[in-house]
Amino acid sequence: MILKDLISFYTKGNWSNNLFSEVEDYKVLGIETNSKKIKKGFIFIAIKGDKIDGNSFIDDAIKKGAICIFSDSIKEGYCINSIPILPVAEPREFVGRICSIFFDYPQQKIKIIGITGTNGKTSTISILKNILESSGKKTLQIGTLGLVPKILNDYSGLTTPDTIEAYKILKKAVEHGYDYALFEVSSHALVQNRLSNIKFQIASFTNISRDHLDFHKTFEDYFLAKSKIFQSLELNGKKLINIDCIYGKKLNEMEEGNLTVSFSERKADFTCTGYKVTMQGIFANFRFFDKEFSINSSLIGKIYIENILMASAIAFLSGCTYSEIIKGINEIKSINGRLDKVQNIPFDIFLDYGHSPAAFEATLSSIKEISKKNIKVLFGAGGNRDKTKRFFMGQSIEKFADFIYLAPDNPRDEKIEDINKEVATGFKKNNHKIYMDRAIALKEALLDLDTDDILIIFGKGNEKYQEVLGEKKYYSDKEIIIEFYESRN
Repeated sequence: MILKDLISFYTKGNWSNNLFSEVEDYKVLGIETNSKKIKKGFIFIAIKGDKIDGNSFIDDAIKKGAICIFSDSIKEGYCINSIPILPVAEPREFVGRICSIFFDYPQQKIKIIGITGTNGKTSTISILKNILESSGKKTLQIGTLGLVPKILNDYSGLTTPDTIEAYKILKKAVEHGYDYALFEVSSHALVQNRLSNIKFQIASFTNISRDHLDFHKTFEDYFLAKSKIFQSLELNGKKLINIDCIYGKKLNEMEEGNLTVSFSERKADFTCTGYKVTMQGIFANFRFFDKEFSINSSLIGKIYIENILMASAIAFLSGCTYSEIIKGINEIKSINGRLDKVQNIPFDIFLDYGHSPAAFEATLSSIKEISKKNIKVLFGAGGNRDKTKRFFMGQSIEKFADFIYLAPDNPRDEKIEDINKEVATGFKKNNHKIYMDRAIALKEALLDLDTDDILIIFGKGNEKYQEVLGEKKYYSDKEIIIEFYESRN
């Protein structure tokens, strides 16, 4: 891509400005909003963020070889050493448009599906991926579990990537012949317009519950952020809303032309008409419009029925047959870090990424329904995150747990002791221990474990780090568990 073509797009063909005269033939080699990543031949888009002002790094970007700068903090263009500095009013939206051109419109060459919600995004997308692949579609998953498969080596790990990274992923997916890209879409990403100029064929809303109020300030703001997903729908795209959630019902009333999904509402377009859940798996009957069929799954817990139902509905709208849906569901044995049973050990231990009160209650009530064993829980609250939910986290866990191990979970810049105290305000009983070290808490939990117990470990799933004071230190719940039992053989 030649810079003059980009500037022609920017100026809508008006070449009267002499700022461009010396750089017309420069070749654009990259686009960045982070000055640290700028290389020779790159364009730098300087954006004033909540904490960092990218405009403070314009000089650094030029020194590193930037050939053009776009800034959201100027009204008229000027030059620094023949490098044009150009104003842009809506920088995040502009990043999407410029990436479309630079990466040759990859979003138009692959089918894109977006799923948002407080809980269930990862599970739903993982199940959907399996169904689509069972129908012969090459499918990429982008979200909490990273890139599955990992087609980009330097992926940031954000639930929803930033705009430039999203386009890099889509470009690579197109080059590798992928049919579908499945995005977990976070509320932060929707507010920040990270998927600018990317349109979904199908967009789905799973549910909403208390979370991320450190960022959104009020629950209503959080809800409105989630609802923005339908603004990114392509022409004739399909909207799927879970109306079991109160705010799902509200969203269904706000939007037009929706399709509804419900675990219990028989008038929904996609619904479950009956089910049975055991420690061996799930059997359920679904009705899609006027057609009924049955599914079997090795996944454990009532909570998964809602995820399977939503994933199946999306797959159906994507053109999958009932037999392909049934086959895809049957083939998935577990979901990485989602009520994920640790294998080849003598006890029932599950890892789960859940970190909100609603996620805790959904998972624990599912286990309570199918098992008479004592439920033990190890969990913690993340630092520098929504403090208002910590009381409710403790309250939700205590409602179901026979014993609780409260331990650190990515304390970040906060004191572990302070976090634990705030969570413990939700406890009313004396059936818990509080720890400053997660590994110590886990080993004690393993020592206490009996054949009549089930241990649920929330928060980290299969993550392999603890984030402390800006540093990611290696840590793995799963590895500690495996090493503990190997040492006892």
